Amino acid sequence: MATVGLFATVMSTGCSHSDRKAPADSDTAVVAYHMVDEYVAENDIAMTVRSIVDAISVGESLDTAEYNYNGILTDGEGVPLYTDIQGNPGEWEVDVLSDNSVRIHNLYLGDLLPKDLMEYITTALSLSESNLCTSDEYKDDDETHLEVYNFGSGSIRFETREAYAPNGLEGPLMSIVITDEVTES
Repeated sequence: MATVGLFATVMSTGCSHSDRKAPADSDTAVVAYHMVDEYVAENDIAMTVRSIVDAISVGESLDTAEYNYNGILTDGEGVPLYTDIQGNPGEWEVDVLSDNSVRIHNLYLGDLLPKDLMEYITTALSLSESNLCTSDEYKDDDETHLEVYNFGSGSIRFETREAYAPNGLEGPLMSIVITDEVTES
């Protein structure tokens, strides 16, 4: 529980962006920045991942009508996981790839903290270093990091890649794939 609180504190601090300033003549930008400070939602990513893992663990087919989602995912305190480069709560897509696999990924660049997010999810699933099967950077791509955890009846793969917006801003794109394929350490 302390990790959830720590994660929420880190994430809420990261989402406030007190260092960003909107132009004085831009009412839209002021509203967008203000919205981030007040935004609270109920779509906790750890609960979403746990629901998918539970379904896979009991052999339930993953249904697109039940699991597909586009929108804001939050931490344990209801705070968006990141703020996009335009100052809005960052959007995610949950996409059922097959009857036994789902991909969750952020749609836009922003201030996402991938290591904190991985820690939050693995803690929520009671996964530890002993469940870690792979932790690597791709040999030909030093901007991509991969971690794969075995949760018993399947695996969860975290892939983080640094990307660049047309204006030159840099940020992580994260993909989380949950599948019934068991990865051995």
